[in-house]
Amino acid sequence: MLLLAVTATLFLRPAELFQALDGLPIYEALIGGCLLFSIPALQARCSWKTLKFQPVILCVLALLLAIGLSHASHAYIGGLVEAATSFGKVLVYFALLVVNLNSPPRLRAFLLTVTTCSVIAITMCVVDFHGLIDFQCVEHLADFDSVDDEGEVSHILRMRGLGIFQDPNDLAMLIVAAGVLSTYFLMDKAQGILRFAWVIPIITLWIGLFDTRSRGGLLAAGAAMMTLAVFWGGFKMAILCGVLGLCALAVMGGRQANLDLNDSTGGERVQLWRDGFDALKSSDILFGIGYGGYPDVAGLVAHNSFIHAYVELGIFGGTLFFGAFFFAFVQLYQMGFRSYPNFDREALRFRPYLGALLAGWCTSMLSLSRCYVVPTYMVLGLAAAYLHMAARSSARPAPLATWNTPQALRLTFASGALFVGLYLFTVMFA
Repeated sequence: MLLLAVTATLFLRPAELFQALDGLPIYEALIGGCLLFSIPALQARCSWKTLKFQPVILCVLALLLAIGLSHASHAYIGGLVEAATSFGKVLVYFALLVVNLNSPPRLRAFLLTVTTCSVIAITMCVVDFHGLIDFQCVEHLADFDSVDDEGEVSHILRMRGLGIFQDPNDLAMLIVAAGVLSTYFLMDKAQGILRFAWVIPIITLWIGLFDTRSRGGLLAAGAAMMTLAVFWGGFKMAILCGVLGLCALAVMGGRQANLDLNDSTGGERVQLWRDGFDALKSSDILFGIGYGGYPDVAGLVAHNSFIHAYVELGIFGGTLFFGAFFFAFVQLYQMGFRSYPNFDREALRFRPYLGALLAGWCTSMLSLSRCYVVPTYMVLGLAAAYLHMAARSSARPAPLATWNTPQALRLTFASGALFVGLYLFTVMFA
């Protein structure tokens, strides 16, 4: 219950909703209590014997080492302590999620909490954006849109969210994730006619996605839907969905349909990526320029989580960050080659939606720097916990992936391909 309460406070910020609670350490108190009760479970999961069979967890925990080395390689001890403290708080939530989501009923309770709280928060934003109710805790963004022939600058109103989702692109990322989870509950035939109540939140989420005017969010929604199509109907179905999506994009118009990298926003982001790669000199290629150092070399964060991680943490840390998602997808794929007579049917039904959730989140991160925030590690923690449950419940219980030399080589090759691909893309379009 404490973990659910901690998670709820991430989406529905009590201090923002009720000013009388401002200044109270509600999140800290809840997570501290949850940590206290979870110490025995944490001790049981922290041995190398256990971690080597859970590469997602291993990559995430090793990121703390990478963050430390990014500053230690520059003899910046003060930055090392500050960075380790900051990211350590994120790791606490990740670890609590992994050890507490240890059964299908707990998994479903967690998913329902995340979905319900997300839908409530997003609905508040949509209602406020359209002027139905004025929530003082929600303020929207008048963003640059275009310049006409006479030099007049026009702006467009974009919907913002609560707390850590105030940026329209962050809110769009949450909307896509909530949409995937809402669809999971909508397709639960065991709930009978009651499951169709989820249609209302899904419609609200689609309205909210368009209100954010986020191009990254729209692409993330497309990636999530195509992933579901692969699981449901194979690659032919995914290709068909992709073609239909491109046709819809062509006729939709507006800011979200404009994917031109030469426009102001796209061009600025590619320039930020180039500045980051330029700063990654030969002496910094292994451990990076230092955690939190991207704005110092480019003026802003990278607006691409993978480039941000490679530049700040070097090839070592960037590979670990990418590796957490890499191993999550690898294990989801491996699940397709096993039978699960001992796994809860409802939990097994979640597999396609977890793939869609990961695909949507990764696509969103291509235009956002969110490699150190709690929501990203909530998604990774959910994947790690689910995959661990699945491995234990297969017909022949065995790890879905093991950290060994062949796996390390696969990760190194995949990470190298991503790094080179991102670099060449940046050089071509900068």
